[in-house]
Amino acid sequence: MRAATVFALSAGLALPALVTAPAAHAADVARTSTSDDGRIVVEVSSEALWVKVSVLASSAPDAAVLASTDDLSWQSADEATDRTWGWTTPEALKLPEGTPLGDYPVVVEYRLPSGTVQKWTGGTYSHKLHTGVSKLSFDRATTSYDRRDLVLSGSATTWDPSTGLRTPAREGTKVKVSLSLSDVMGGNWRTVDATAVTGADGGFSLPFTPNAEVRGGSATVVEAAADTDPNAGYTVPRVGVETLQYRISADLNKYRVAKGTDVTVSGRVERLTQDGWQPFVDAPVVTRNTEPAYYDRTDPGTDVMGSGTTTASGTFSYGARATYATQLYTFLRPSVYFQTINFDQGEIAVPQPVWYSGVRTTLDEFGEVRATARVNGGGCEGEPMYLQVSFDNGRTWGNLRYGKTEWDNSFTYCKVDIRTWGYVNATYRLHHGETDRFTAADTAPVRLSRVETRFSAFAISPTRPRVNSYMTVTGTLQKKIGSTWKPLAGAKVMLLFKPRGSSEWYWVKRDVPTTTYGTFSFKAKNYGDGTWLVLKQSQNGYFYSETKGKYIDAL
Repeated sequence: MRAATVFALSAGLALPALVTAPAAHAADVARTSTSDDGRIVVEVSSEALWVKVSVLASSAPDAAVLASTDDLSWQSADEATDRTWGWTTPEALKLPEGTPLGDYPVVVEYRLPSGTVQKWTGGTYSHKLHTGVSKLSFDRATTSYDRRDLVLSGSATTWDPSTGLRTPAREGTKVKVSLSLSDVMGGNWRTVDATAVTGADGGFSLPFTPNAEVRGGSATVVEAAADTDPNAGYTVPRVGVETLQYRISADLNKYRVAKGTDVTVSGRVERLTQDGWQPFVDAPVVTRNTEPAYYDRTDPGTDVMGSGTTTASGTFSYGARATYATQLYTFLRPSVYFQTINFDQGEIAVPQPVWYSGVRTTLDEFGEVRATARVNGGGCEGEPMYLQVSFDNGRTWGNLRYGKTEWDNSFTYCKVDIRTWGYVNATYRLHHGETDRFTAADTAPVRLSRVETRFSAFAISPTRPRVNSYMTVTGTLQKKIGSTWKPLAGAKVMLLFKPRGSSEWYWVKRDVPTTTYGTFSFKAKNYGDGTWLVLKQSQNGYFYSETKGKYIDAL
């Protein structure tokens, strides 16, 4: 065991000169600090064989040594008490009587197993008054719904290194108190700060209304005088919460209402007491459109639709502004003092306006009518839609085909696409009847028509042509005007052939125009046994038509 030596020094004795440690060794010492009770701490490796500290009168090269000792022992860090790791003296260093309060340079000499004796400079020793909180308590161990206020009382003291005495802190010393608050189960952590000022006896007090569980904190002296070092923070004691049970019932006076109007929410709230269930008086009630979660302990959310306060009989009634179809949840405004968030659930329908864009309604040559559109977003999928038809220019309407809205790929709008067989001449529109989600809305009516066509004659000669020989194809194409069939001039027709035993059709000749009389005549090569027909090629404003197939047994 190494012998410890403590030197009682006068102001006239100088420290023997040593070689300052090279840069590689200078890194061995992290820093020095002064504890609240005046002990010096040197942060150097626990493997050091010898450590000595000396406090100098100044930073001058020939400064006198005020105190020096190598009686240091190792201490581990303790976060709970704010204790740092390192080599520390057993008690405060004794500086010569009359030494002014202040910070003084420190020289550290040490030897590690791997090296010689080294010297490090750069630290300081705090020869100052040490002031901190020495006592702290609340007036109650718990708070409750009916008793939420707390008073924190404490006292601050000052330790004077010149005398070694501890006395009440100076009157007017500022103490900052930081409370760590949380809801039950440790949720929604937050910090509340307040400042107290000590009286002549060093005492202070602060009122608090935490509305939460006090999970600790610290009380620290702040804005200390130049001759004073604040102590580490004093731990704030915990304060629990007493919770209560309540139950609630609520009703709505309407189910479906227009957007922007109120629905009346009424009901009753009771709390469980030693005398059983009793009316919960002056309790704040809220209604919102999302189910409250357990961690909604202090905030009812931003989607509150209405609120009120219970009467002496525990009843309530207030208006909740409706904006869209939703579930309604009525419960007491969240509080840490409630064991659970109980609620009553209702439902309301508030139809929203429907907007259409990109509406397109067509009637193709085969008689299929198709209506497509984009519908406004906001949960519009699955809405019932009808393709409607009118034969009197929109005075009366009938449902032609039912469909539903679907999300489109952009997830911004819904889309609707309805197809069915149409009419020669009619007016069409898309119709959405009022539902719980949306109001009734129609697209602009569109009148669509096409001219009916038919083949009144179709012949192939000779009736039994030879394979690879040419045959003559003739016929007549007509259009219907009113109730009369007339020649369709300028149309184009196409000849098709399906070989015997095949299911495929092949075109043989196309773009053959009809004459003024609607007739056509052309030659075509015979490819063997099979079925032949002529069709009318696509033409704006006209329906499609085709002949019956003719089977020809070729020679």
